[in-house]
Amino acid sequence: MRPELQAIALRQGGVFTRAQALTVYSRPQVERLVRERTWHVLRHGIYAAAPADVVTTAAARWLALGGRDVISHETAAQWHGLNLLRAYGGVPMMTRLRPAGAAPVRVQGLYAARVPPGQRLIVRGVPVTTLARTVADLARQPDRDAGLVVVESALGGGMRRQELLDVLMTCAGWPGAQRARDLAVFGTRWSETALESLARCWFEEQGIPQPEQQRVIRRADGGFVGRVDFLWRRYRTVCEVDGRTKYESDAAALWKEKRREDTMRDLGLEVVRGYWSDGGDRGAELAERLRRSFGRGLGATESAAYLIESPRFTPRHAQPRAS
Repeated sequence: MRPELQAIALRQGGVFTRAQALTVYSRPQVERLVRERTWHVLRHGIYAAAPADVVTTAAARWLALGGRDVISHETAAQWHGLNLLRAYGGVPMMTRLRPAGAAPVRVQGLYAARVPPGQRLIVRGVPVTTLARTVADLARQPDRDAGLVVVESALGGGMRRQELLDVLMTCAGWPGAQRARDLAVFGTRWSETALESLARCWFEEQGIPQPEQQRVIRRADGGFVGRVDFLWRRYRTVCEVDGRTKYESDAAALWKEKRREDTMRDLGLEVVRGYWSDGGDRGAELAERLRRSFGRGLGATESAAYLIESPRFTPRHAQPRAS
């Protein structure tokens, strides 16, 4: 791509219009580049020099709508690298700016709401809601499970809880604002997967006390055993939650995990596993497995043969920076 057009594309999230291309190339050249798929058609009259991805697809819609909206909600979450409970591949979500005091409403496939300057940033030339505003928008949605997943993903990525609460202060009275505040308080930065966030919801609903997270278990001599998803120290019980896919495709991983669990049991810890399927009854059966383990842990008389080490927090992903 010629430098003049490349510079235009870089200011628009990597996309450009046919009219912009014709300022640099002749009509036959444009048609040939499209025909040969050197340029990819993202929308009618809007192209990119690379196959469509989250960024260019969203930038193309932003440009098609006149470049006056802000990328938001699930699409902004993907830009920020957040976990979502359900993969989103629908129409890129945008928020159309409205005057202060106007109620947020949904019109013409867009959200319409106030987005103060401090709640949006420019990434690759395209306006995107900030991390905290993106999380606030999604946490206000009716699906509490999905809201907690995105809250905990953001906290785990380095967002400060107060940033989210500050944004929610500006949304007071908006639908779901109180639900989002509750999630902001309940969420932790230690859940590393969506399933871990869901498990915390299930524990709360089933009356299971909230556990410590991501604790490192060591032998009495300091030898490393493993880092566990959840730990109830008083009950000498750990819980690991994950899907079965990685074990079905990797026999070595399954064997390594079994050896690790055997070691923890030898040290006097109860080990319980949780799965995606436990969501069918909102964790009721998982809670029963935990309660049985709690009873065995409380009844154990031998002294502990393990050490518990608190983790050091390291943000899990980089956030896009304003450009």
